[in-house]
Amino acid sequence: MSRNIPSTDANWEDGTLGASLEHAEISPNRPEDIDDALAMQSISIRLSRSLIDDLKILAEINGLGYQPLIRRVLTRFVAGETKQLLKDNASLLRKQGIKTSDHTQGDKKRA
Repeated sequence: MSRNIPSTDANWEDGTLGASLEHAEISPNRPEDIDDALAMQSISIRLSRSLIDDLKILAEINGLGYQPLIRRVLTRFVAGETKQLLKDNASLLRKQGIKTSDHTQGDKKRA
């Protein structure tokens, strides 16, 4: 007779669910195929244990795993840095007397 185990996060995490070879199937998808479909690449990075612990706490508060949180943090950082670099370079170009799209639009408005 089979027993019905509740599908809770705790049961999945501790291996009560999902660890039985009796019910396992080999996926026809290769990990590379999944990564390609999602346009993702696996990397390896060394982080301090305390940073990982902090990330796990923040991830739990945000309802995420810590790896998706790291992706979100890196995505926000790159977007912010890119925006700042574009802004800084536009200011530098203006100082050198080179027109940027902002100046060109401003000149059109004045005409």
